[in-house]
Amino acid sequence: MNNVILLNNDPIIIELSNAIDKCATKRMLAFKYFDNNEDLLNDYLLENYPKEAKKVKNLYIKPISQLELPFN
Repeated sequence: MNNVILLNNDPIIIELSNAIDKCATKRMLAFKYFDNNEDLLNDYLLENYPKEAKKVKNLYIKPISQLELPFN
């Protein structure tokens, strides 16, 4: 008989699954564990946890230009 229980104690997945704001948590995890590189975090999630990687998408869109209003 084998009475071994395997626990998944990966802190990255625990924090990401418990997060309310997934995008902010993804940026925080990239800073904390991957030296602020979100591409490495995405690669890690795709290799180890593909279900969690598909849930989290980067919704940030870089602005093309800033709207400037003249005050006369």
